Amino acid sequence: MIDIGKILKRAWHILWNYKVLWIFGVLLGLTAGGSGSGGNTGSGSGFRFNGPGNYNSSTLPGPFWASVNDWFQQNLSPLITHPDQHLATFIWIGVGLFLFFLILGSLAAILRYVSEAAVIRMVDDYEQNGTKLGFMQGWRLGWSRGAFRLWLIDLVISLPVIVFLLLAGLLGLGIFFSVKNVGGSALPVSLAAIGCLILFVMILIVLIVPLVLLRPFITRTAVLENVGVGESFRRGWHMVRSNLKSAALLWAVMIGLWIGSWLGTIILIVMLIPVFILTGITGLVVAVIPGLAAFGITSLFASGPLAWIIAALVALPFFLLVLASPLILVGGWVQVYTSSVWTLAYREIKTLAPLTRAEVPASAG
Repeated sequence: MIDIGKILKRAWHILWNYKVLWIFGVLLGLTAGGSGSGGNTGSGSGFRFNGPGNYNSSTLPGPFWASVNDWFQQNLSPLITHPDQHLATFIWIGVGLFLFFLILGSLAAILRYVSEAAVIRMVDDYEQNGTKLGFMQGWRLGWSRGAFRLWLIDLVISLPVIVFLLLAGLLGLGIFFSVKNVGGSALPVSLAAIGCLILFVMILIVLIVPLVLLRPFITRTAVLENVGVGESFRRGWHMVRSNLKSAALLWAVMIGLWIGSWLGTIILIVMLIPVFILTGITGLVVAVIPGLAAFGITSLFASGPLAWIIAALVALPFFLLVLASPLILVGGWVQVYTSSVWTLAYREIKTLAPLTRAEVPASAG
């Protein structure tokens, strides 16, 4: 049985004495959570659209917003009122958004998996020889086949979810066409579809939960043992099966830490309201520079509200990053601490049954 108290204390020591890990923790926290935000640009504006070229000027707070309304009426309103006449525009918008999110997702994936591999290997090296590495040394450790294997492992774990979404989409299309072609009441078909969805969800839970629980062991096997994805799954499963009590204790503790981190975040948000005011003001100052740069570049080929809209979209991420910087830093600490706990536990569990581990490659062959 592992000494969970010793592991938690050691992870705490590593967190506060190996501060380079904070950078990778912040990168991991920003990219691992899949965070995103969306705003309702039409709320609180004080004006409304009343048709192309026809607005009530009394509801507009000034000439700028009147020009914004005109721009929306001239450029966006036709897309909404006559979408069939602007099919090419929608296609180009879709292609642009696809390429944008593809590039953004690729960059986020690189940062995430390189950072995750770096934290795992840096903590393992620190435990082996007490060496503290710099950022570039840690990045080189993370930039490895292990990071690519982490991506493949998550892809394999996500396959049940992908299959579920495809089945749900096919089921929805089947309901639509059956009701449209057959006619009549859609209640029986809907009830059957709901039953199928419930069955799919139950199967999904049975498949995905064990894989998620095994992931910390599988990923550390891939990164620290330098083995392939299939072998990582086999060794990770064998390690958990051979040390089920230690793994169960670790899972329980980590679930408790996860719940505690969420409760602590809520309390922290309330306590840091004065700090958020300061970071918000700083964020506005910082966001002005990229916003003005984007406005200047956009003004070369566009005019009117479009330049301001693009400038605001460019400035917004900078403002949000500075505004939320205290929470981002705390999130990085949580990432480093939890990763260190898993790595230390993996190292200790690995020493409990070295003979059993040695049998895995032979049996796998």
